[in-house]
Amino acid sequence: MSFSIERYKEESRKVDVTGVAWEEVTTHPLSKGDLFCLHYMMDIENHVPLYLSHLLVTRACMDPILTAFLACWNYEELWHGENLGKLLNLYGINFDAQERMANVRANLGFQNSVSILSTMAGSWMLKDFSAVYLTIGAINELSTLTGYGALIRKSGHPVLKDLLGRIIKDERRHYAFYYNSAKEWLSGNDRAQKVDRWMLNRVWVPVGQGVKKHEEVDALAIYLFDDEQGEEELLDLDAKIGRLPGLAGIKLMSKALYTARERVKRNPRWAWRLIENEEWAIKPPKRSPVGELTGRHTATPQEAGRS
Repeated sequence: MSFSIERYKEESRKVDVTGVAWEEVTTHPLSKGDLFCLHYMMDIENHVPLYLSHLLVTRACMDPILTAFLACWNYEELWHGENLGKLLNLYGINFDAQERMANVRANLGFQNSVSILSTMAGSWMLKDFSAVYLTIGAINELSTLTGYGALIRKSGHPVLKDLLGRIIKDERRHYAFYYNSAKEWLSGNDRAQKVDRWMLNRVWVPVGQGVKKHEEVDALAIYLFDDEQGEEELLDLDAKIGRLPGLAGIKLMSKALYTARERVKRNPRWAWRLIENEEWAIKPPKRSPVGELTGRHTATPQEAGRS
């Protein structure tokens, strides 16, 4: 698995959806679980710019190769979220994408600022902190493309399969960059390997946790991976990450599935109730409305009617 930053910069572009049969979206059903996963995935893809803001206060901003990658990566991820939202809209689920994104971000509240500050402090205090976020990047990209593959398998929806197949190609390139960069940093660096493993075992969380509540994360894991094939896919994911220097035998994604199963065992309604009740709507934040957060003036219904 190789990666060329020069080739990536030349070839980076928004996901090509030419030929996707959008007109056939409604001719094939999506289950409640499919819809739950699509909303979750769309929100996390759309959250990438905020994740990027965290990376750029770390030592990452000093590395021209990494910042070149992040610039292209951020743009490509934008179109993943846009197209997942388009599919949901065409399926008949109405929402304003910009308002939804703003509300997701507003609901983070003070947590987002604290997270940025702690990431910045950790990066500048620990020289080998870069190994941690590169490894986390590899895990996140690999788990994302694995999740998309699982949703293709679960849903059986041909248009969704086509769209996700195209997005997966982007995610594979992203994974290749993070994996190779982490490997380069960790190779022959015992201290970085120790820091990386210690931090992963203590601070790593599945993709989306923090933006999404713990029960929502469990719902995604249980729906996509709580069968024999799904479990094997997560064990294989752990094995791939375990090939990085110093990470042999590490268990992250499979452990997340097992702990989710334990919570469902204690409470059979846990996670499934979110799917069954179609709880994918984003509640408006109690405080900090969109206009207050962004400075953007949002027209009232009366003003919109006069325009």
